[in-house]
Amino acid sequence: MRFCGLLFFALLLKVARSDVTSYTNDMISRFTHEIKNWMQTQEESEEFQQLIRILSLPTSAQRDDWRSFKDEKGPFVCIICQSVLNNILEQRRQGMSAEKIRSLAIKLCIQLNLQGEEVCDGAVTINLPIILHIVDSKPNLTASTICGVVLDSQSCPLNDPEFNWTVNIDNGPPKLIDAKESDEILNIVQITDIHYDPKYEPYGNSQCGKPACCRKGQNVTNTSGQVAGYWGDYNFCDSPWHAVVDVLDHIRTQHQNISYLYFTGDIVDHGVWETTIEGNAESLNKTLHQIYETFKDVPVYPVLGNHEAHPVNQYAPKTITDEEISTQWLYKMTSDLWINFGWLPESTRSTILQGGYYTVSPKKGFRIITLNNNVCYCYNWWLLYQPQDPDGQLQWLADTLLQAEKDEEFVHILAHIPPDSSDCHTTWKREYWKIVNRYAHIIKAQFNGHTHNDELQLHYNDDDKINNVAWNGGSATAFSNLNPNYKLHIVDSKNYAVKNFENWMYNLTLANANPDQRPVWYKSYSFKEEYDVSDLTHVSLHDWLHKLWNDEDQLENYYRHFFKNAEPSLKKECDVQCMRNYVCRVIVSLGDHKTNCINAVKSN
Repeated sequence: MRFCGLLFFALLLKVARSDVTSYTNDMISRFTHEIKNWMQTQEESEEFQQLIRILSLPTSAQRDDWRSFKDEKGPFVCIICQSVLNNILEQRRQGMSAEKIRSLAIKLCIQLNLQGEEVCDGAVTINLPIILHIVDSKPNLTASTICGVVLDSQSCPLNDPEFNWTVNIDNGPPKLIDAKESDEILNIVQITDIHYDPKYEPYGNSQCGKPACCRKGQNVTNTSGQVAGYWGDYNFCDSPWHAVVDVLDHIRTQHQNISYLYFTGDIVDHGVWETTIEGNAESLNKTLHQIYETFKDVPVYPVLGNHEAHPVNQYAPKTITDEEISTQWLYKMTSDLWINFGWLPESTRSTILQGGYYTVSPKKGFRIITLNNNVCYCYNWWLLYQPQDPDGQLQWLADTLLQAEKDEEFVHILAHIPPDSSDCHTTWKREYWKIVNRYAHIIKAQFNGHTHNDELQLHYNDDDKINNVAWNGGSATAFSNLNPNYKLHIVDSKNYAVKNFENWMYNLTLANANPDQRPVWYKSYSFKEEYDVSDLTHVSLHDWLHKLWNDEDQLENYYRHFFKNAEPSLKKECDVQCMRNYVCRVIVSLGDHKTNCINAVKSN
């Protein structure tokens, strides 16, 4: 029956889009009706069972991001999302208890094979209080809007005007600052995405079928014979503590003249169905103290990752004070730690408590701005509650950059999520790009994490010229199918532009083959040497990007580094056309640059 449903839908894809939309709407109506009857009677009609068979998720797709689903999967997840939420909204507004909704939501999650029973139970239980608070607070909120925010796709578009807003950006001409180069440099180490798992079990189960494996208590389900490595694992496994300590100790030993350390987020593990405030706080405290003890005399500038919050991704507005659903515990704890360690001045506390962001000036003429752009994450349910510039962060950014321009300061921006991430709400992302375009002349670099890949993003303006660069730090964890890494950025001490960077990593397979020895870290490449570029100016990077497209050897090099030389990732077939999609990932613009690139890939 599921195959027949997919075949029918595949045929519909070949006809007019209006027919596809009509089919999707009809399926939403049918499934909404059947779920309603099932919730009221607890009896499964033949139609209900048939729709479950058609729509249920293949087990192989359980770890996939719903926003990445194309073809028939896109409309199918929209049908699931709207049909389930239509009923939850209606039943809640008619007085159904939270416990009853929880029980029914877990059953639907299991029946639709969104996850296994344990993960469904945990994820629904810890997320439902936030969702119901938002539903109860916003009587006009619809399933269409919720699914539009979460999925925001052709099959599930967001058409709610409340989610289209603007930031007040100074429209005066840029005030140019003398940006002469210097022979003196700063060595800035970037670490990101540690993902420490306190439950990591060497030689445990590395293929458990859950969002995170290699964890204590999972070995009884091991039928594959695959076991977790001592130093980490290529499968969906996070970092054991000894691997966290090793990367920090190696950096401290290897690099004697570190000017600053940028940590771009994600300390907490991927056990997203069983996080707690207490557990997250323990991991954060332990890891941040280890960073402090290792780099006592080095200024550290940290940002929050989407995994730091409980539940994962959930960053509530400051007005939410209920301890069960508030984020104030995280803001208070991190502000205390970051300031007490001497990393930040007391003046940063107010904005950290406001929304997890801050700004500092380490020296005259240089400003660091760190953002908590996790608020824009599509799976942050609080976007539904406060869609317009959450916590006023982007307006604060625009105002802070205007003052930096007046004070003739160059700026680095640190944030967890890259500026063109598909995970970020479209309006937030658009307004951020507009701010960057206005102040590109003083923003000398951006630093991000989140994707775990070794990549960068080039901002193009309307004149087809690069005006900004965002450098991604990769990840200190191997999750998933990657080697652990960090980066050393060589930065001009006068204009604060990145002159070059080195990527440092180790081969996880070799490390696990010698569990009694520390991993062998090595410099995998230097950007300038690897790609034979004279410098990292915007003009040179533009030329490099075009060379990447046309030179297959360079393209293969970039593709290999993107996956950090990890054999499991590089085993997957990817021809030249496939690799060019990774070139398109590099491009960021308010115009059609990325779309034109994607269309060029398709036409080749």
